[in-house]
Amino acid sequence: MTSERGARAPESTGSGQDLASISARFVALVIDWVACLLLSYLIQWMGVEPPRVAGADVLPSGLFLLYTAVALTAGTQTLGMAVMKIACVDSRTGGRLPLWRSILRALLLSLVVPALTAFFHPYNRGLHDLAAGSVVLKVPAAS
Repeated sequence: MTSERGARAPESTGSGQDLASISARFVALVIDWVACLLLSYLIQWMGVEPPRVAGADVLPSGLFLLYTAVALTAGTQTLGMAVMKIACVDSRTGGRLPLWRSILRALLLSLVVPALTAFFHPYNRGLHDLAAGSVVLKVPAAS
């Protein structure tokens, strides 16, 4: 993979795909979070009492964790990633992430702080990407 700056990541396979921009990643995250919030409101509207930890509703966070982990294990994109034309892949193979690495990535992403470290990494990889061995790439245009 190559970055938008044309440099190769040391752990890359050399596939030549560009890294997703921070802004595309952020918009995808907002889309996914809003989708999980709406689903959470729908579940509560149907009369299901959400789980609470220390008085806080944890249903949206739980849905986000589950949704992101399953989506990245089943494929390489969440809804938000598909809209923004980006994909999260294994940094070594370029394939899908296994379930445990998808869960780790989603859990760390949920904590927000690891995601902020992407601003300081030369290849826009936050601690959640580094720990899970993932990278977010632009999806090549269909030819």
